[in-house]
Formats: sequence, structure tokens, C-alpha cells
Amino acid sequence: MKGGVVNKYKRWLNTPTLFNSRGLALVELMIALVLGLVIIGAVTGIMLSNTQSFRTNRGLSQLQDGARVGYELLARDIRQAGNMPCGNDIPVVNILNPAQTNNVPWYYDWDNAFIGYDGDSALANVDNQIADTESLVMLSGDAGGVYVEDYDTSNNSANFTVGTASGNAHGLLNGEVLMVCNESQGTIFQMSNGQGNNADKLVVNTGNSQSPGNCTKGLGEIIPGNNANQPCNTNGNQGPYGHNSVIAKLTATAWYIGDNGRAGEGGRSLYMARLSNNAGAGDVQQIEIAAGVTSMALRYRLADTSDFIDASTVGNRWADVNAVEVTLTLLTQDQNISTDTTVNEGRLGRALTSVVAIRNRSL
Repeated sequence: MKGGVVNKYKRWLNTPTLFNSRGLALVELMIALVLGLVIIGAVTGIMLSNTQSFRTNRGLSQLQDGARVGYELLARDIRQAGNMPCGNDIPVVNILNPAQTNNVPWYYDWDNAFIGYDGDSALANVDNQIADTESLVMLSGDAGGVYVEDYDTSNNSANFTVGTASGNAHGLLNGEVLMVCNESQGTIFQMSNGQGNNADKLVVNTGNSQSPGNCTKGLGEIIPGNNANQPCNTNGNQGPYGHNSVIAKLTATAWYIGDNGRAGEGGRSLYMARLSNNAGAGDVQQIEIAAGVTSMALRYRLADTSDFIDASTVGNRWADVNAVEVTLTLLTQDQNISTDTTVNEGRLGRALTSVVAIRNRSL
């Protein structure tokens, strides 16, 4: 009996009561909330810092990619400016109709195969160039392995029989602007016809079947001191193009800063305008190369000099330019990256400079 009472008493002692069943005090709850807020704030700060770091690194990566692509492609065109597959010191005849005017569009103007323009001049047939920005124009001959086997002018047009290094059809299209050259001279003309069933023929003629068209079917043999200019009549001068003369496509490109139509990303990009070379007067393609390029500053070095000068100082000595200093200013596409959000909407900016030499001109 006594043992049962003792055990019952022990069980009563171990039973929870109101005295040992209690919750958190208000002070403890407030401390817990403050500690939670501190932890959440720290995590949020780390997350925001990582997000900003990611946006900054992404912006810098965009700048580097834009500069790398822009400089790589632009430098390629600069190096090739005025280049011909038959030599760079030979005279060139241009029998295209626009070349006979005083306002030759840049994509047909071999006399200015390399020329820079300051902000006072706009490029023809380019509709998105930003006003008061500089531009650069370059022409060259792009050899594709097509050569002359025979040159016949006995018919009503000039006819080339051509071959290729691969033995396949020449692949040139009616209306393409081409260049034929040998060791003594070159001629720029438009191919009248010669594709399809005439894959080994290439015809040069006048008329309105193609635009811009040729002013003559003669390819203009130049005799120094006698007839320095090709007469622009139907027959003209035959031209000295015998066996193994080279036929190349005329390549014309212009580089400029254009409006890309994306105002939220800054609105400006580096563009290349290129003669499409496929049967059309002034058929120019505008190709966006690098977004975020807001300006392009160009300075030029003349042969036998060491200083770089601007376009207006070069004057009419573009044939003497042997190197170009190109400075591209770039901004990130994302806003509010920079700590100073009052400048360029908080976009990060960089200005990068590179010097490119023209290959076919002496330094």
C-alpha cells in the first residue's frame, strides 16, 4: 500500500503542469525576429551584389565582344583597300555609267578606293547613318579563281571565254560588277550576261538590260601619253586582256555608325554597308556588326610621316594614306550598371583604339 502511494506521487511529479509549460516571451520573440531580418538582409545583399556583379561582367563582355568583332572585320577591309589580284600599281579604267559623272557613288568610285569622311558627309544609299559621325569607304578586287581563255570583240559585244581553277562553271551572275586585269591594267565593268547555259562565257555590252550599265563594250586599253581616258562610246577601246587575265568581283564596303532602332539599348551600332553585287543600281546591304558602338573616330597617317591626322587635313592625298587609327567608343546595352547613373543612363563605357596598316602601301 505504501509503495503504491509513492509510485503515484512520483508519476504526479513527472506530469507537466501549468508551471513548466510556457512559450516565448515578447523579448525573445523580438530578438528572434531581428536575427531573422539580419540574416534575410545579408542574404538579400549578397544576392543583389552577385546580380550587379553579373550585370557588370555581362556588360564588359558585351563591350569586349563588340570591339573584337568590329576591329577584326574592319581591319580586314582596311588591309585590303585598293587591292587588285594583278598588282596594285596598275591603272584602272571604269566603264560603268555612274563613273562618267561628277557624282560617282562610293561603291563604284575606284578613284577613291580608300577614303574617309568626317561628320559633314553622308553615305549614299545608306538610310540609318547617324548625323555628324565619321565613316570609311574601301574598294578592292576579290579574285575567285576565274581567268580569261579568250577575248573576242568581233560581235556586237565583248565576249570572254573563261575558265576556272577548279574546272567548274564560273558561278558569276548577270548584273554583277566585276574587274578584269593583267599586269598592265584593270577595267571595272558590269557583266551583261553569261550565267546558266553560257557558264563558260561572259558578255560585256551596253544598253538598258542591266543597271547601272556600261557606257561602252570596249574595256579600254590605256596607252600612256596617248589615250589616258577610255572613250565612252559604243565600241570604245578593245582592251589588252588576253589569255590568263584575271576576273574578280568588285568589293565595296563602307563602315559607319548607324541607328539600330533599339532605343532601350542605346540605339547605336557599328554598321557595314556592302555592295550586294547582284544586278542593281546602288543595291547596298546594311549589316549590323556590333551593338553599343556609339562613335567611331578615324585618324590617318600619310606615307613618310609619323603623325596621325583627321580627314579634313588629309585633303586630296588619300592615295598616300598607309595606316588608320580607329577609336571605337562603346556603351553597354544594360542601364544602371555604373555607379554614376546620371551619365549615359548608368551604362558602362569604354574607348578602345587600334592602328591598322594598308597592305598594298609602303610605310
